[in-house]
Amino acid sequence: MQYRIIDADSHVNEPANVWQERVPAAMRERAPKMVPLKDGKVGWSVNAGQRIMPLGLQAIAGFDVTQYDASGIAYDKIRKGSYDPRARIEDMEYDMIQAQIIYPGVALTGARTYGDDREMQVACVQAYNDWILEFNAHAPDRLIGLPIAPSTSLEDLVLEWKRVAKKGARGIIMASYPNGSNAMKPEDDRFWAEVQEWPYPVHIHFGFFGAVTRTTTKPGVDPVVPFVNRMGVGVYTPLSELIYFGVFERFPSLKMVAVETGIGWVPFFLETLDDNFLRHRWHSNTHLKRMPSDYFREHVWATFVADVHGLENRHKYNIDRIMWSTDYPHVQTDWPNSQRVVGYEFRGIPEDERQKMLWKNAAKLYRLG
Repeated sequence: MQYRIIDADSHVNEPANVWQERVPAAMRERAPKMVPLKDGKVGWSVNAGQRIMPLGLQAIAGFDVTQYDASGIAYDKIRKGSYDPRARIEDMEYDMIQAQIIYPGVALTGARTYGDDREMQVACVQAYNDWILEFNAHAPDRLIGLPIAPSTSLEDLVLEWKRVAKKGARGIIMASYPNGSNAMKPEDDRFWAEVQEWPYPVHIHFGFFGAVTRTTTKPGVDPVVPFVNRMGVGVYTPLSELIYFGVFERFPSLKMVAVETGIGWVPFFLETLDDNFLRHRWHSNTHLKRMPSDYFREHVWATFVADVHGLENRHKYNIDRIMWSTDYPHVQTDWPNSQRVVGYEFRGIPEDERQKMLWKNAAKLYRLG
């Protein structure tokens, strides 16, 4: 396939029947289901209605910014490309995108969205993963939907990762450490040791949830959360721990993607990683064979949508680890005008570097073409 742009971060909004048709009948009352809200809008009921998630800012492709409504949207207003692979290809054609790496909708905040009950969570994770891999099958060289990891135990993670890998997955999304918590544990090394032999990366979208703020203190208004998440704050702690505690040193083939974090923060982060290491390595007993920034530049890829500052400082990161994205159909998307955004963001950048960030880096990482 001839690639000109590979979108490294887009999303689905799952069809209403994904979980209701795929989990055991006894679990369906607690499984995610689409429910009506006020004024004809819809949302997701999760964990038997303990949480209601309006489908609003996750489905705004084609809307003017003055029409954004976090309280919900009518289902017939959602672009079918959110959930139908044939319509998705059409929307990609309109936007002149040749392939997309695709992340979840309801499950974006991690498997604990489904609840902490192990049997329920694993069933819902498997239902989503089977659906997204079927979605991919419509155009496997263009639709690269990624499965999610359970957060119930290391053993559950390993089993699910191996299951989806056999089905052709090109990566996995993690919302916690392999042990299922936001705290690193020695047992995690088993997963890192095995997954580093896989040709595909581990993905952290925004951060390890539970550690990433999803709401503000101001009712009905939420400008702060997307602002801080897009600055990468959710990945600061896990990436620092993976580096300082030697995970990348022990597992030199491990690949990780920081998703929808932007890249402008990276040069300062790398400078501070190194300075902090040199000042504190002796009393903290933190000893590495290389500087922390070296591990980051080698092991960590990052995606961005709009980040002129990051592009201006791209060589302080690693030009081979930067990937552009649209966030379709979520709130950052400029669909169907991505070409205009690319023209502005990449102005003045040499063509060979443009191609790396727009498609070659992603093609190499996901083994496309």
